[in-house]
Amino acid sequence: MGSVVTDVAIVGAGGAGCYAALCLKKRGITPLIICKGLVGKSGASLFAGNLVISGHGLGNTDEQARNTAEFLIKYHNQFLIDQRWARRCGEWIENVYYPELEEAGLYFRRDDAGQMVTSPGKIRSIAANVQGNSGVPFMDLRRKQIIRAGIPRLEETVATALLRKQDGSVGGVFCLDTISGEYIIVRANAVVLATGYSDRLHARSTGTREMSADGIAMAWRVGASMVNLEMQWWHTNDIAHPPSWQRMQIYPNPMLGSEKSARMVNAQGEEFFNQQVDDPLAYGPYTVQLKALTKQVRAGKARYDGGYYAGFDNCNAEEVETYTTYAKSFKQLGLRFPQDLVETAVTAHYRQGGVDVDNTTMRASVPGLYVAGGLGGHSNGLIALATYDGKVVAEAVANDLGQGCGESEIPQASIDAEERRLEQLLGKCTAGDISPARVKQALRQIMWDKAGVEKDENSLNAALDDIDQLRIELLPRMRLGYKGRNANYEWLDAIDLMNMIDACELIIHSSIERRESRGPFMRRDFPMTDNTHWLTANVMVKTDNGFRFEQRPYELAFFEPGFATKDNLEVAW
Repeated sequence: MGSVVTDVAIVGAGGAGCYAALCLKKRGITPLIICKGLVGKSGASLFAGNLVISGHGLGNTDEQARNTAEFLIKYHNQFLIDQRWARRCGEWIENVYYPELEEAGLYFRRDDAGQMVTSPGKIRSIAANVQGNSGVPFMDLRRKQIIRAGIPRLEETVATALLRKQDGSVGGVFCLDTISGEYIIVRANAVVLATGYSDRLHARSTGTREMSADGIAMAWRVGASMVNLEMQWWHTNDIAHPPSWQRMQIYPNPMLGSEKSARMVNAQGEEFFNQQVDDPLAYGPYTVQLKALTKQVRAGKARYDGGYYAGFDNCNAEEVETYTTYAKSFKQLGLRFPQDLVETAVTAHYRQGGVDVDNTTMRASVPGLYVAGGLGGHSNGLIALATYDGKVVAEAVANDLGQGCGESEIPQASIDAEERRLEQLLGKCTAGDISPARVKQALRQIMWDKAGVEKDENSLNAALDDIDQLRIELLPRMRLGYKGRNANYEWLDAIDLMNMIDACELIIHSSIERRESRGPFMRRDFPMTDNTHWLTANVMVKTDNGFRFEQRPYELAFFEPGFATKDNLEVAW
């Protein structure tokens, strides 16, 4: 068993984790990054398509600056956000984030005259290289910065548990090197969880295989409170077939250099959504799209798993292909571009909720534990917002370390207990007839069928019952075909599965508790958006015998919804 001692352990290496590490290094603190995949080569930040211009940056007018703030609060968070945090974040993005990125060498796409290309309209964006692929050069830059800074990394290493000191504070991480099969104990004065907002918990999901709600599960087990876990976002325009292409989106966002966007048509060929026509303020119109699709599903003209179509037949090829990657998918599928539309389906995307934090410091409710980026429940994800969190958490950690840390040790019994748990999962080699991957697939189908886009108390309770049966019937039958420790991805599947089960149950309980519909959260038995009773954080607090829920109202500092109750499908955002 290996052992590492560091001031700060950062679990996750996306936009938030990398920037936190870089900021700490500038302050003279060398953190350790623990990454389940490869730094800059895995996780959700890699898939960022667009970079939204905040405030008055890059020539934004007063109106565009206000529109961007309104979009973030209304359309991107459904008012479940600290609006003062949003203002602080926006100001930093405008004054620091973009200038810093350009100085570091990130190429923002320009036209032949050398002018930066932006999307037109009420809210503007830019792209790193090409629209639809901005996350790749962004995270490549971050990887190079991490390497140049000499920040140590444990790559292809999964964090399986947070370790608490005798005083109850978080003081380390239990890790498994997935290549060697070796356990590594990381002792740290502070632990930052930055595992992202996208988890593969549904049959259709934008999350990749390593995204298994590890941060949610680990934080909950040490007693961290959760907030708004029920608030799941959905892509509405992802390619339906083949299943392996379900992350490929027909982007509905405004295009760079064009006044047009992709459009959506139902099974009868009727257009039912076009961003530029239907809601120009909905820059990332996922929730508005979803509501439009729900009406089509209820009318029998579409399904959530397909039966409707999207594409750019309202555009010419040149205006799409000049600054975007959007035509590539059509051509690889053998379709004519832009004449042909492609069948699309809904896919689970961001998780808006997460670990409850103090957004001025990113401290969780457990001492020694901090959260940055999409894992936190304080805002929906965007790569710029996640990066801002990295800056905030670095400042807080540096300040707290400067005030001294407790000297209590991690009890050996805690380390031994986690080792036994993992060895028991590895030992599932002889009995049983079902692989961990098949159990994961069964769990995702439960979430899709009974806790998907539309749900109610009966379906949610049925989902809990099904997960109970999964524990009773499938887990005892689980079998690992490979008995070795080296690069045993079946073992990793089994570890991931336990996190997924715990997280899915928390999400379902939170969904039962929020008795309204709001934005992408749709309950058949509570169809109204209820700002009188539910414009509030839905906080889930762990107790000795389970959990309890608390409500924490949001202050409406700058924008208000303008109504008390309204049918969610008729709410613009």
